[in-house]
Amino acid sequence: MPVLSLIGCKILEDEITHVISKYIENTRLVLIDDRESLDLARKLKTQDVPFSVTPIDRINDYICFSGPGTVKKRVMSLIGKECTDDIVVVIKIMPLGLHVDSGSLKSVVSRQVALMSEFSDSILLFYGLCGNALKDVGKDTCKSSVPLYTLRDKEGERVDDCISTALGGNRKYEEELKKWNDTATLYFTPLWAANWKDMKDISPSAEKMSEYQYSFKIGRVIKLDTGLKFEKDFEENMSELAKKFNVETIDVKGNTDIVENCYLEAKKKLLLKPNEEYAKT
Repeated sequence: MPVLSLIGCKILEDEITHVISKYIENTRLVLIDDRESLDLARKLKTQDVPFSVTPIDRINDYICFSGPGTVKKRVMSLIGKECTDDIVVVIKIMPLGLHVDSGSLKSVVSRQVALMSEFSDSILLFYGLCGNALKDVGKDTCKSSVPLYTLRDKEGERVDDCISTALGGNRKYEEELKKWNDTATLYFTPLWAANWKDMKDISPSAEKMSEYQYSFKIGRVIKLDTGLKFEKDFEENMSELAKKFNVETIDVKGNTDIVENCYLEAKKKLLLKPNEEYAKT
């Protein structure tokens, strides 16, 4: 039972819920038990997805080795049960506030990669480059025997951020920005709209909102709809944002292609024989 660990930004929580629930066959799910996992657990329950929850320091209670002297580990569905050929997916959702400081973001995510590489056969990072803060994440901390995968578009480029991910890639993001080059445009996915008060540069106060709009000449907000409906207040949150900035709302259609393709590719590689996998990494 090989172990794939997902380390994900809070803003991509819906995308994680989507790929897990859509491709749950032959997969056993374990959530790291902490405050950040609560919303993900709630959403998975609405999709009738079974999962276990454990603190990170008790993860060894779910692990057995595949053979003497090997580093490959397997996670059991229940203590005392034999391991199966299912893939186990371990998920850690990271705090949203990390984006306030790029240095802190890289440091905390890197530490999480190092920690989870101790029991993982591979790791998939549900983050974009985030202003290049995560460009080199994992290079110094992830064990060389544990492949670290990242979200990439169809051109093979790492996505810039969550907006690029939702639009389908960096080229699509650039095309969108060119459409609205007359004035600044803010893009919001459902979770960004629900958590905009935690964004680095935007204060919830009316005075600061006015200053922000004046400084950047914000002309519109984009409602980026990927078709995911886990956040029920998307419409209301977007209306609130449009009113606060006193601008129009434009609907733009997004998709889940990148997260689906990258997740399936990571699972596929995990099932390859070790020599085949490392030759392709």
